[in-house]
Amino acid sequence: MKRYFFILAIVPALVTSCLNSPNDLAQMATGYAFARPKMKMNVTESVSTGEWDVPAGLDGPRRIVIDTELQRAYYSINGRQVGWSTISSGKAGKDTPKGVFPIIAKDEDHISSTYGSVVDAAGNTLISNYTKGEPMPPGGIYKGAPMTYGMQLTWGGIWMHEGLVTSAPESHGCIRLPRRMARIFFENTPVGTPVEIK
Repeated sequence: MKRYFFILAIVPALVTSCLNSPNDLAQMATGYAFARPKMKMNVTESVSTGEWDVPAGLDGPRRIVIDTELQRAYYSINGRQVGWSTISSGKAGKDTPKGVFPIIAKDEDHISSTYGSVVDAAGNTLISNYTKGEPMPPGGIYKGAPMTYGMQLTWGGIWMHEGLVTSAPESHGCIRLPRRMARIFFENTPVGTPVEIK
């Protein structure tokens, strides 16, 4: 899939595609903004996509915007967009809440207390898609789903975290990101950072 970047400089705007690295772009111009897609990504395309490029010395307030229609997350520092990622938000009936939510907690190795699987004493999976409160088979042991690089958005259990990303709504309400981008967002986001979900 081609990647497009808009380059802003003293000269008129230039458009370039298929850059080898975001660093190539940083050497070519003093500022830029990532292009916003015009339509939702096709589910059959690569879903572990995203970009991250923070110009040297850039610091300030951080903000994340989650676009549930386009299934993308956009990351800004001091009002300047520095990254984006494909996501999967809540599926029908488990919709991700809309609004602005400050990150209230972070846990790199978070485990879901609600969703996961049921295994036996030997670790064999008895039920692969289990919700706490459903009937438990005899000898079954609840095993919470991993929510690595977790950042909590609501007291009701909505988190941003690493997970299966299809660029379509698939989760139980959380915001899933591919591993690389989940780690980058986690490492660069302090508690209290506002996350706008629309």
